[in-house]
Amino acid sequence: MSNKLNSKLSLPVIISILLHGILIIALGYKFVSDTGENYGSINGNSIDAIMIDPSVMTEQYQRQLQTQVNQQKADQKTQELLDKQIKELAEKAAAEKAAAEKAAAEKAAAEKAAAEKAAAEKAEAEKAAAEKAAAEKAAAEKAAAEKAAAEKAAAEKAAAEKAAAEKAAAEKAAAEKASAEKAAAEKAAAEKAAAEKAAAEKAAAEKAAVEKAAAEKAAAEKAAAEKAAAEKAAAEKAAAEKAAAEKAAAEKAAAEKKAKQKAEQAKKDKALNDLLGGLTSGTPSSGGAASRKGVSDGELDKYKSLVQNAISNKFINPPNVYRGKTCELQIQIAPDGLLLNVTSKGGDADLCREALAATKLAAIPKPASSLYNEVKTMNIEFQPK
Repeated sequence: MSNKLNSKLSLPVIISILLHGILIIALGYKFVSDTGENYGSINGNSIDAIMIDPSVMTEQYQRQLQTQVNQQKADQKTQELLDKQIKELAEKAAAEKAAAEKAAAEKAAAEKAAAEKAAAEKAEAEKAAAEKAAAEKAAAEKAAAEKAAAEKAAAEKAAAEKAAAEKAAAEKAAAEKASAEKAAAEKAAAEKAAAEKAAAEKAAAEKAAVEKAAAEKAAAEKAAAEKAAAEKAAAEKAAAEKAAAEKAAAEKAAAEKKAKQKAEQAKKDKALNDLLGGLTSGTPSSGGAASRKGVSDGELDKYKSLVQNAISNKFINPPNVYRGKTCELQIQIAPDGLLLNVTSKGGDADLCREALAATKLAAIPKPASSLYNEVKTMNIEFQPK
């Protein structure tokens, strides 16, 4: 504003100075022209003599002086006019300056009020934004906590369901495994029973074959003995008819020979009877009492205990079905322990059936030669262990 006012003031001053300078130059030039160049000449033509009239000089001087006075008055009037214009311009500039300062003050006040209002509104907005952010944060934290709790509950539920499913699967697998093991055990037991049955049948067949061979052998020996006796009788008869003289001697020799043959036949019969366990005679050996010589009851009981153990090793008793039950078995064996026959003499029927099958599968130990007569036909009271 001050720069604008200074520019308005400087222009009239410059104009005034220029006008004053022009006026002074014009006056000076006119004065010089009137007193110098035109002096002694008329219209530019020189004259030979110069006449100076004092009155003219005075008048001219007065006229110039008046002109100067007039010029001064005009200059003064112009200066007054300029001063008035300058004053008006100064007043106008002052008024404009005051108005500008007032407007600036009002503008500053308005700007200050607007700034204060904006600051208040900004503070209010920031406060509202902070409260909104805090509320949103609290809501987000609450939602996150609720979500975490829900996820945790879902995870715990899933873990519990998984554990229950795994437990059920494990129990199912254990049950299936137990069922499979039970089926395998039953299958193995059935296969074992079938194998034992087959072995028993095989043993029975082998025993029948042995008995048949023994019977055939006995029949052959008997036929041979009868043939030998017939041949002997024929020889004796021929000898009696041939040598009447030697009849007494021949009869004696024949009697001795007959006695010897009879002893041998009795010996053979006894050996055969011992081998077949009395099957040919159907009665126990009568020499049993004599054969007890040198055999103690302890040895006999010990051997029978071995036979019971051999039978028990082949006996199946799941799960202790026959506990407390007994079966009396009559067992006939060969001198090497080979089973010739076994029968039940009383006791639990089911136990006796199983005991007979187990006995046919058992490997009966070979008895001592001193014990054989006592155990070739023996009674065992079998009780499962």
